[in-house]
Amino acid sequence: MDNGKKLSKSFDLGTAASLVLIAFGVQIVFQLIGSLFPLATEVRTWIVVAGNQLIFFGTVLVFSHLKKVDPLAVTGAKEPPKWYYFPLFFLIAICCVTCFAPLSGLFTRLLGKLGYDHTPQYFIPREPGTFTLAFFALTLLPVIGEEVMLRGALMSGAKKRSPFFAIFYTALIFALLHGNLNQLIHQFLLGVIMGYLAYLTGGIYASAVVHMTNNAIALLLDYGFAHSFVNHKFYYYIAGEGSATGTLVGISLSFFGLVMLLVLVTCLMHRDRSKVKDFFSVEGSFGDKITAYLLYLSTPTAAREEEARAEIYSTESAADPDAKKASATRRPLMAGYTLMMVILLAAVLGAVVLLSLIPGAN
Repeated sequence: MDNGKKLSKSFDLGTAASLVLIAFGVQIVFQLIGSLFPLATEVRTWIVVAGNQLIFFGTVLVFSHLKKVDPLAVTGAKEPPKWYYFPLFFLIAICCVTCFAPLSGLFTRLLGKLGYDHTPQYFIPREPGTFTLAFFALTLLPVIGEEVMLRGALMSGAKKRSPFFAIFYTALIFALLHGNLNQLIHQFLLGVIMGYLAYLTGGIYASAVVHMTNNAIALLLDYGFAHSFVNHKFYYYIAGEGSATGTLVGISLSFFGLVMLLVLVTCLMHRDRSKVKDFFSVEGSFGDKITAYLLYLSTPTAAREEEARAEIYSTESAADPDAKKASATRRPLMAGYTLMMVILLAAVLGAVVLLSLIPGAN
């Protein structure tokens, strides 16, 4: 694959944005071709679900080959976190659902009052055996496709601009990629947490666990809705749905989930540090200060932090002991092609979401 040349550990941002845009375009063509065949709704749904994720994964592999990039390095697969962190990721996912679901429900109710009532219909099997198969498919496949493409390829390029940009841009693309306005708030906030975890841990393992857990909870709730085990308005309590006691309990649980989320992420920040590094301030804008602090939190040693800083800032030689304390000179934000692809990707996905606002467009 490398033809004797050393493989790169990341994509550049323009290439990564192009990759996602092309994958999305192939996905649309795949769905249009599938619509030409007379298939049962359930069969068509599962073909699309599996096909989309395989397209995402396959596009990353193709671009990795063409651009001489190591896909294992891009996804962080070579350096997984220690096994005892995985329960922590699972708890973070539960806290995210507890915190974000009420806000998502409130946003959905607001859209409903504004006349928007379109929600994509997904086939959730009612039979326990078939549902179990669907459960594993819809929790595992997105890890293969979406996480490798977004928290792997796209983030590898975006974090060269800054950690702050990488986290929020990948979260935006993650939210828009699903094309569901009702879920926009939840998916964006979840994307921010997954992006931060991916950046903090240097790979997709943490975000994959959070993604899988979130999808698992959503599927179990959908199964409960279908069998009337769960009231579909259960997460509206923050807007005053139901009794005063239920509202108070629900808000208390959400607040507790938020506190626990902050505690768990803080614990993860200070993982495996034999010595606490000294944080040094930098001159520059507020964004530069945030970038410097995120680099400090995400790298366990000063040497690794210096390597990460070199990808974002133009600094003096690392051999100079005062280099890391020198004022950072920001590279130009983005080259013309990169800026065009970053904006185009967000604009295309945003347009797809906004099309659902047009009556009869879906």
